[in-house]
Amino acid sequence: MKRFLIVISALLAISSGPSYGTTLVLKGDIHDEVEVTHSRSFKPVDGRIDSLLFRFYNPTDFKSGALNQRISVRRVSYSPEPESVQTERDSFGNSFTVVTWKDLEKEATVTETYTVSLSISLNEARSLVPFPLNPGDIPPPAARFLRTSALVEANDAEIKKLASSITTGARSEQAAVDAILNWVVDNVKYRSPVNDYGAVSTLLSKEGNCQNFSHLSIALLRSIGIPARIAGGVSLGRPWKVPVEGGHLIQSIGQGGHAWMEVWYPDLGWAPYDAQQSRLFVGPRHIRQTAGMDSKDINDSWRASPKLPRFSENISAEYVIDNIALSLKETGNAPSSYVMASSLPEQRTALAPPFAQAEPPGLLPKGGIVEFGNIMFAPLTDFYTDIKADSGQRTFDKETSEYVTGEHTFAQAFVVDAPMRMEAVSLAMHKFGGRLGSLWIDVVNDAGGRPGMEGIRSLPLMLDTIAYHPGYKWFDFRFQDFTDEGESLKPGKYWIILRKSRDAVVSWAYTPGNRFGGPDDARSTEAGIDWPNIMNYDFNFKVTGSMEGG
Repeated sequence: MKRFLIVISALLAISSGPSYGTTLVLKGDIHDEVEVTHSRSFKPVDGRIDSLLFRFYNPTDFKSGALNQRISVRRVSYSPEPESVQTERDSFGNSFTVVTWKDLEKEATVTETYTVSLSISLNEARSLVPFPLNPGDIPPPAARFLRTSALVEANDAEIKKLASSITTGARSEQAAVDAILNWVVDNVKYRSPVNDYGAVSTLLSKEGNCQNFSHLSIALLRSIGIPARIAGGVSLGRPWKVPVEGGHLIQSIGQGGHAWMEVWYPDLGWAPYDAQQSRLFVGPRHIRQTAGMDSKDINDSWRASPKLPRFSENISAEYVIDNIALSLKETGNAPSSYVMASSLPEQRTALAPPFAQAEPPGLLPKGGIVEFGNIMFAPLTDFYTDIKADSGQRTFDKETSEYVTGEHTFAQAFVVDAPMRMEAVSLAMHKFGGRLGSLWIDVVNDAGGRPGMEGIRSLPLMLDTIAYHPGYKWFDFRFQDFTDEGESLKPGKYWIILRKSRDAVVSWAYTPGNRFGGPDDARSTEAGIDWPNIMNYDFNFKVTGSMEGG
């Protein structure tokens, strides 16, 4: 393949990248009204089910700080009609429904529809409470959330030691909370699924999904006397924009079960946080259902005999109103990945020890075939975990991907630290439709933190040669044929740009947060070459080649 130069008659100036901080302090209002349909199905594995009991949480009205959530026009239908339906409350005040079927010979389905109205007002919400908190000022309902639990091991010696070191010098509760969450975001990388969702396991592995981020953050907070609880519900996959200098940060999250957290302040009450995304509020794609000590308290579960059925769920959302009117007020310099906030604590100096740095993404062994990239992704997601032989529990694992063959063009950056001969780039994708035309990629140079104008074009991948597949798999884009030995890359930063022709309908899997690269290393553009949109994730990709001179 030959190198090329992208030529555009009116060449636009490309900025040298952001000079501002990664904590985005926002102001403004959000008003959403969404019609949600949530279905769960249980399919017998071997003929029939003698008994099936399904316990699921109900969406409810909720108001706290910046958020006002209202649920209306809720309907629940069952097929076939169950033996019994009961609505109950647990010790945390969560509302849940218990459904029982007997002698099932076909699939059982629960279909829930409701309208959720979300109002989020982002005004200054700064706490002035000193740190450490006075235990006598914490009322019993909040003090309950200082205890240890199965997945939040707040009394663990390493948890307590780390939390104490992170918050050394903090003079306010808000500063202590921010310091802990900054450490978690900078040191824990997203991975799903994992084998253990507990706080101690997360501290050891430094990876996990939304449960792991929440459990570790809550354990660190409880260990230093700050009440914190897990919150759960569903997240909606529709992207939304946050203003940044020169463009937008695109917020995306998979559609399905999601866990986040709430922190108690004497002067603010319970304040919502998403450890991966936001401070003192959560975005308009979170629908809250529950709160508890850990995720065992907030999750749908079921029992069956003689054998567990296959579980599946589907969530769809129709937006009646999606009014997001936000502006950027100021920025902060920690953590290293983008997070949103409604205010910064009065004490803004770095409180924690130096953050552990992620290993350089482009390090390559010398000699032989090498491959690197953001390689970890779930080809298929199992939506429940067997607890015992007769019981199951829904997890918070979900598909995270972007529809990448529409009006926007997407790019992902990577770094090469030594000269290498590139043979292929693979993207984790799923083909939903399309027979005519092709896909290909351009690998271009970096120009001031954005895709540049010179690069290498891959061989086309013809759509009619790509078989339909139930999950995500590697789509291989090659840079050599029978007579070409591949393309040489010098040390530096490069961008993968996905291109398409005709009727391709393809999604590209991503990892929430910045597991692989820097906070600006996934971008999109609708037209032109300015690439104004920063994505809040890294796409899954793999570069294959060999070291030169090895």
